[in-house]
Amino acid sequence: MRVKMLGCLLMTALLIAGCNTSNTGDSSPDTTHNVDGNIVNAEESNGTNMFPLTGINTSGNVDHRAIGIMIENSKSARPQSGLYQADVVYEVLSEGQITRLLSLFHSQQPERIGPVRSARNYYVHLNNGYDAIYASAGGSPGALELIAQQGYPHINALKYEGSFFTRWSERSAPHNMYTSYSQLVDASSHVGLSMSDREPPELPFSDETSHDEASEEAIEVLIDYNSTSNNVLFEYDEEIKRYIRSVGGQRVDDLETGEPVAPKNVFVMAASHQVVDDQGRRNINIESGGAAYLIQNGQATEAEWKNVEGVILPFKDGEPLSFLPGQTWINIVEDIGDVSYHSAP
Repeated sequence: MRVKMLGCLLMTALLIAGCNTSNTGDSSPDTTHNVDGNIVNAEESNGTNMFPLTGINTSGNVDHRAIGIMIENSKSARPQSGLYQADVVYEVLSEGQITRLLSLFHSQQPERIGPVRSARNYYVHLNNGYDAIYASAGGSPGALELIAQQGYPHINALKYEGSFFTRWSERSAPHNMYTSYSQLVDASSHVGLSMSDREPPELPFSDETSHDEASEEAIEVLIDYNSTSNNVLFEYDEEIKRYIRSVGGQRVDDLETGEPVAPKNVFVMAASHQVVDDQGRRNINIESGGAAYLIQNGQATEAEWKNVEGVILPFKDGEPLSFLPGQTWINIVEDIGDVSYHSAP
């Protein structure tokens, strides 16, 4: 019922945008693996099913649960594994000026994911919006208490080190815990969590960008986390029509494959932050809505964000906007002024 309600709310936007999810339109070919392990080319697939978190069609099944995983983003954790295969990634400050990544996997099955790190309250709430199984290496006292009180589906990697999660000898702890999609599926079964018949809510997709007359060129997008080693740069690649991600001046390529992290959609939203303890942990308001930018195909559009049944979505003048089919990267910042963009030099 919850998925249907979210879909009904977004139907107007999809009709206005004239969306057609039978292919990816002007997007470059995205290769993906469905849950049966079959490789599917997004533009060539004639499948009648659509992955709800990417808008990419497939001939495989899509009615399985998503898995959200906490991935570290400190210098000691880079380059990470599996990020380029996530459907949706939330990048949010954890402690100090270091961000952490809630990475949601549904359409692809990475053979290596990590490094896995600990939970925080707001990541738990973001994950719960997708009714996803949540995996983390422990968590803050508040996050673990929230999970326990609400009975949220959780896999604690610290309890399964050596079975479903392993330490990599090439890195030191706590920056070296890894897993895979198949291990997470096995762990879910082990703790009594079903992956079946729990398709996540469908995000709004269109082959057309959400640009308007006020949109501006955004070939380079800088997200300032007040740290030269953690600031984020997205550079638009015209050939593949995606934004290649760099952190601290270094391009983010997958540790195993060398594939770049290159989302189709960059959605930046401002939310109030409050430091709540001497460890620098935060509370972040992900409920109230606020200023945002939706950045696609080399253009930035001023927008607003709203929390719709736990899912953060873009709006413009009260009307929902659509994502392009492919990966979506959502950066949460303290102030919308922390985001800047410009045309190519």
